This record gives sequence, structure tokens and C-alpha cells, in this order.
Amino acid sequence: MIGIDLGTTNSLVAVCDDTGPRVISNELGEDLTPSVVAVAEDGTILVGRAARDRLITAPDSGRAFFKRDMGTTAGYHFGGRRWTPVECSALILREMKRIAELQLGREITSSVITVPAYFHDQQRQATVDAAKIAGLKVERLLNEPTAAALAYGFNRQDDLSTLLVFDLGGGTFDVTVLECFDGVVEVKASSGDGRLGGEDYTDAFTAWVTKELGYTAPADQQMKWRNTLEHLKRKLTTEETVDLQIGDKNAPVTRTDFIEATKHITARLWPAVRRALNDAQLTPKQIEAVLLVGGASRMPAVQEMVLRDLGQEAQRSLDPDRVVALGAAVQQALCAGGSAVKDLVLTDVCPHSLGVEVAKALLPGHSQPGYFDPILDRNTTVPVSRIRTYYTMHPQQDEALLKVYQGESRLTKDNHLIGQLRIPGLRCTPEQKDGGTFDVRFTYDMNGILEVEVTIRTTQKKLTEVFEQRPGTMSREQIAEALRKLTPLKVHPREAPANRARLERAQRLFAELVGVLRDSLSQELDIFESALETQDSKIIATAAMRLDAFMRPYFANED
Repeated sequence: MIGIDLGTTNSLVAVCDDTGPRVISNELGEDLTPSVVAVAEDGTILVGRAARDRLITAPDSGRAFFKRDMGTTAGYHFGGRRWTPVECSALILREMKRIAELQLGREITSSVITVPAYFHDQQRQATVDAAKIAGLKVERLLNEPTAAALAYGFNRQDDLSTLLVFDLGGGTFDVTVLECFDGVVEVKASSGDGRLGGEDYTDAFTAWVTKELGYTAPADQQMKWRNTLEHLKRKLTTEETVDLQIGDKNAPVTRTDFIEATKHITARLWPAVRRALNDAQLTPKQIEAVLLVGGASRMPAVQEMVLRDLGQEAQRSLDPDRVVALGAAVQQALCAGGSAVKDLVLTDVCPHSLGVEVAKALLPGHSQPGYFDPILDRNTTVPVSRIRTYYTMHPQQDEALLKVYQGESRLTKDNHLIGQLRIPGLRCTPEQKDGGTFDVRFTYDMNGILEVEVTIRTTQKKLTEVFEQRPGTMSREQIAEALRKLTPLKVHPREAPANRARLERAQRLFAELVGVLRDSLSQELDIFESALETQDSKIIATAAMRLDAFMRPYFANED
């Protein structure tokens, strides 16, 4: 079993053994694998760094940021076919599986996968579907802030701490309040925004450059231009002023410019923090430590907001990019009964309210359907089981359709439909004057699986439905079809993934260089490709070192 942080921008795989959790590197020695898929000119499927480099030179050849579309009907066209977010995520998960098997030397069949705490039901089930396509059984879906707290709790089991995890990744934002004491990690409340992250800062910064500096990249250069601004954003984390090259001119951009350009994005962070604190019935002064998670949390604007609104410096004892993966590995060890975590206990909460649709009698003799009646409120500790009694609208009504929803809105049209259950046999006698009565019990577990049990009061007949296959997710037949499509694809038929990544990066650099430098790169590429043809690992390794040494200065800011 492995732990996987399936991220919007980057993904990681980790494992926990007797020495504790650790992130597993790929053949390139890199922990972070870009969550990008693409198709090379020869039809080879590219995943990770090779795909990211390919996307910069050929923007229509693949897709990034598809995590945001999980649980939707979105689709992308590249490589001569239509792809779904689930299929793209499956390729990333399959790459995580491959890296783990290569480094650990054994087959991997199951996993713990992290998801944003504020992922709704369809998004979570879509993640499970992606894992099935990748050949992985999901032992547990773990909320990302909870994973970070597990990694934190593993390292500080003796410290009593009321902790707030501030998780700002590439595409999602979560905030979770927890208590860590005597090896127990207890989640008190979660909140967040499933479509808020570092990529929104990059988009806002791009819009600012267009408006203030009057430059818009040509259509075929937009991905490359966005990549430039992304690296500029990162440099402004450590530098007060950087130069932005536009044509043959340099335009100075300050950290203050960036903060001003993105202040409307930063303003969206605090409401989720306030909501989590209110649900946990705590004030900022009662928070003993703030743990930053996610690469975007490094931005000074974010850290200044944390200091201003929570009144304390954030903890940086664990790497924001890796702490979620480490926590997933700790949960993996908990599931497997590992000795390293035998004294660690985790409790979690359901991040969204769960309930049913009811009708209300707003006027005498007139009932209006479409109202949400919560049975389990958000941030209820799980596992949990709650029961509520309902009545039919008319005495002679023999059947009811129970619709189950997830969300926080008063009207069901604004919430997410999970599923429905038809309840027959509610009428006892033809002349009865009162409506049929039935009890609805919701049972929700740590994996986010909801069991709905209905008991008809008059007959004690029970109906049970486990909502694992939800609307908007893939059926068994669809999963089998996705597996069939992915199986024959050419995935690195000749070169190892590391060598393919080198070739894609070299192709990207070749397009940027001119003159003598381009000729020198071409010579190094000739040597490397000739080495590949020999299929001799020693010759290939030597040529790869030469090519890497040549390219390293040009990508120093990216790696």
C-alpha cells in the first residue's frame, strides 16, 4: 500500500515503514511529478515533467489542471481522442504506482489517496474511479488538511496543540481545525473552496500584466507566457523586485504590484477560515499553531494574511509541498497496522451536510417541494449514524421518492444530488386518515461512504441503499471501457520515462535557443539519441549526464 497526494499542479507518492513516512522519488531524483498528461508527436502518452514540457511547445497536445474538473462532465480533445478528467487523473495515479513499484521492488495494489476536504461526493467518487482505472484499490480517501495534521502529529505526538491547517494548493483551498494530544489527531471542523488556489493567483497576475503593461501573448505562445509569469510569481516570494522581459525591453515588477494585482483572490481566503473557526467554536486566539500546506501558501501575501488575521507566525517545520503525501503515508500505515503508528489515532469529520429533499406547506393546502432537510450537519465527527422521521404528503400516498443531497444551501437545486431511493408500501389501509410514516437513518464512515436505511413504521419493513455509485460518476462498464482504451496506448515503448522526459525538455530548449547554442544542444541530442539506440545502460547513463549538464542552467528556476 502507498500514500498518494493527487495534486492540481504536482503529485507525490510516499510510503511509511518502521522509520516513518518518506516521499519516493522518480528516476530523475524528483519528488514532485507535474500533474500533466500529453501526447507526443509519435503518439506516445507523456506523464509528468515530459508532458509539462511538451505542453509549453504544443499547448493543444495535452492537459493540466484537470483535478478541478473531477466529478463533472468536462472533456478535453488531444491526441486524436476525447479525454475525461478521470482518465487524465488515472494516468497520474498509474505513474505514481509505477514509481513506487520501481523504487520499492514490489507490486502495489492498494493506496490511500488524498483529496481536498471540500471535495463533494461526486468529486470523491471520481477519484476512486480514476484509481480503479490505474489498477489501485482505494483503502481510504483522506482529506488533505487531515493528512498534513497526521504528518504533524506523527512528528509531535507528545505536544498538546490546537492546530489550524491552512492548505492552499495549486487549485484548491482547505482550512481544517484539529486537536493533537497524546497521539490522537482529532478533526474539529473543515471548510474551503474547491476552485481557489495558486493557479488563480497566476491568472490574476496575467490579467494585471495585460492591463498595466499592455502585453498579451500571441495565441501560440500563451502557455509559454503563462509559464514565465508563474516563475516570476515564485521569484517574488523571495525577492522584492524582478524584471519581466517583454520583447527587447525589461519591465520591473515589485512584490507590491503582485499583492495589489491579486488582493481580490487573497480576500477569498478569510471567509473559509472564519467558517471553520465558527464551526469548531474557537477564536483565533485559541489556535496554538498554524500549519501552512501547499506550495501557494509560501506567497508573502498569504503569510501576511495569516499573521494579520490569526495573530501568529505560521509553522514551517514540514515542507508545504510534501507534508500531505507524508500524511497519506502515515494513514497508509494506520490502515495496514504498521508498528511505527501503533500509538497514533485519527478522527475525522464529514465536510458537507447530508440530508433529504422535503416539501413545505407554505400556504394552506399547498405544498412546495425542493427544500433541503439536513440529517448530518457538516463537521459532524465520523463514523456517525443519525435517524429522523418523515411523513407522506397525503394519507392515501402509498409511495415516496427519497432524494439524498449533499451541500449547505436551503434549496436542493443548489446542492449536489447523491442518489435516490423509492419507498413503496406506505399506505396501511384504504381508509387511513394520517400519512405514512418512515424513519430515515444516515450512516457515514471514514471513507465518505453513506448508507441510507429506511424503516416503514407500520410494517417495520427495511430498505437499505449504499451510495457508492453516484450520479455523474463512472459505471463499471465505463471503467472497463476506459481500461480498454488505455491498455494499447504507446507508453514509453523504447525509452525509460526519465529518458523521454529528457528528450521533451531538450526539444523545448531547442525551440528557444539560436545560433551556436542551438548547434551545441543538437550535438548533445545526437549523442544521447545514439546512446539510446545502443540499449546499453552505461552508455545511455553517460550521455544522459552530458545532456542534463548542458540543460541544467536553462531550467534552474523550474527545478
